[in-house]
Amino acid sequence: MIKAFILLSGVLFFAGCNSVLKEKQQLAYDITNNKNFKLVKEEAKTIIGSGFTAGDGYGEIWIRDFNTFIELSCDVLDRKTMREKLLVFFKFQGADGNIIDAYIPKNKTTEGTYQYIYSELEPDLAAHKNTVETDQESSLLQAVFKYIKKTDDKEILQEEISGMKVFARMERALEFLTNYRFNEKYGLIWGGTTADWGDVQPEHEWGVFLTETSHYSIDIYDNAMLVIAIKNFIDLVPESGLKWTPILKRFEISIRKYLWDQSRMKFRPHIYITDSPFPENLKEDEIFYHGGTAVAIETIKLHIQ
Repeated sequence: MIKAFILLSGVLFFAGCNSVLKEKQQLAYDITNNKNFKLVKEEAKTIIGSGFTAGDGYGEIWIRDFNTFIELSCDVLDRKTMREKLLVFFKFQGADGNIIDAYIPKNKTTEGTYQYIYSELEPDLAAHKNTVETDQESSLLQAVFKYIKKTDDKEILQEEISGMKVFARMERALEFLTNYRFNEKYGLIWGGTTADWGDVQPEHEWGVFLTETSHYSIDIYDNAMLVIAIKNFIDLVPESGLKWTPILKRFEISIRKYLWDQSRMKFRPHIYITDSPFPENLKEDEIFYHGGTAVAIETIKLHIQ
């Protein structure tokens, strides 16, 4: 009787595994044979092939968008030009290591919007930085990593900008986040409160600058982006691993400890350093933030019970 029970349990177990395997195989088949994916990719190539800006409504080249589409851009745009566009972000790098959001020709700037930044290295351009968000540095490092993997142009790391090589500027960008955006209590980086991976805060009409009314918080998007950036940097500059691998591990541990909501099986929208800008009747912990979660899936291993 016991042997029969064990045998039956084994049969049911393998049947269940087989069922899951078939479902995964079916899903893989549906994805690889979905003609819409190919259509969307071809349409995307056409759009990206038109230039580097985020769309017809933007005159700027944004690092967040550049990072998102750079691999596809390598397939349709001149790589030498892409290299030059990437290096511009380092030419506007702040003394503390911070990276701008975007740059635009001087003759296309708009008064009364951004606080423009200028560089002698690019006299015909103006740049600006959103101080609410904390993803510009991570976005640039990821973009350089993707560019090198697509083009094998490792020499870009040795390019000198104002006497400092690109790989050193990349590390300085990481240090900006760990020096100036690091919260000791949680072991994570902070920014202004935005909706998911958004880049504007609700306390101000324009919403892109930290002010006395800003509400500081910690979210999964910024921290997952940083984890990816550190991994990318170690991959490109292996000798940096001695310094950055322990830092990387600490960020991963803190993300699992503080940002993962085990009871709801999802990431927490925000950890507030002070208080929330939202009304008390908003049950924010019930909201599923898909953007930050999608980025976290790329890099964070969770021990889900």
